[in-house]
Amino acid sequence: MTLAFWPCARLAAQETTATNAAAVAEEQYAEGRYTRLQTAVEDLQAAQVRLQKQIEGLADELQALREERERAAARAVTHDDLKKLWDRLQELERKREEDKNLILEEVRRLAAPPVVEPPPKRHPPAEPASGARPQKGYEYEVQKDDTLSAIVAAYQKKGVKVTLEQVKKANPNLKPKQLHVGQKVFIPDPALP
Repeated sequence: MTLAFWPCARLAAQETTATNAAAVAEEQYAEGRYTRLQTAVEDLQAAQVRLQKQIEGLADELQALREERERAAARAVTHDDLKKLWDRLQELERKREEDKNLILEEVRRLAAPPVVEPPPKRHPPAEPASGARPQKGYEYEVQKDDTLSAIVAAYQKKGVKVTLEQVKKANPNLKPKQLHVGQKVFIPDPALP
């Protein structure tokens, strides 16, 4: 009885180790992403401070010009002076808009999720091989930058109790290191009715 229990305990320990490794990898990935986002936000805040200082400097310069105009009442402001000031303000507005668009684009890029969650698709039952029960599960279409481990981890995260080895056995012709976009991968799920 002890000998029969030992392989089960060993298998359970391996599954726990695999689950723990996946959880550690996911946590490390999340920490790395958080650090990158935090760095990007700090960079954006620093850029905002610089822009605010530039705007304040330009506001001070504009105020100084107004005061000079009031002091020199005898000197009339020409149309060319106003045109120059208008051109400078237009240039400032254009640069401010460009900076705002750059910041928004960077935030969007950093906020984009790196791994697409696989949508579960029912896989049609396979033909039973020599009287065996057909496998039930999901069919996944490989997306850009997918790896077999990431696909399996995503399904495990959704509650599907499947291992990398089970997926390899269910897809005997699959080459895990040579996945291509659009390729179909069968994800077995023995828990399906």
